[in-house]
Amino acid sequence: MIVFEVVGKIEDIETIAVGSRIRDVRRLRRVYGVGRWRKLKGFARVRLPDGSEYDAELHWYEAHVIGKKEMKVKQLLDQRYMSTVHRFAICIQNEGYPASLELWKIYRVAPDEKAARHQLVRIVDESGEDYLYPESYFVPIELPRAAEDAFLAASWS
Repeated sequence: MIVFEVVGKIEDIETIAVGSRIRDVRRLRRVYGVGRWRKLKGFARVRLPDGSEYDAELHWYEAHVIGKKEMKVKQLLDQRYMSTVHRFAICIQNEGYPASLELWKIYRVAPDEKAARHQLVRIVDESGEDYLYPESYFVPIELPRAAEDAFLAASWS
């Protein structure tokens, strides 16, 4: 499944982290191989599966010889968050993102009205940051209040 297509050139590319400074570098090495991993960001126009286009901030991992892996939309640049209500979902699909999403794991969902209109959901993934993924990759769940509080406390520490 294609989450988005980059339309044109990625510009203003910056390195966010290198090697051990990447939170999930061990997972990258296990899934894709040993290399000089870098986490990068840049800006480009993206086309969503419904055909709509937006300017977006993109993040991805890259290693020499291995190439770009797991390009993700950090944000659609004119988006606004609706609320601070926390929700949760279980990952049931991770195609294209095996280092960022673990199957059957519970993830925190951040509210994003624009993403929802395009069948996308904003998930705090294994990198500890929030990115857009297809809704079909997750099943929303409700947690008991005590479990929700414990989950949120652990995820922010």
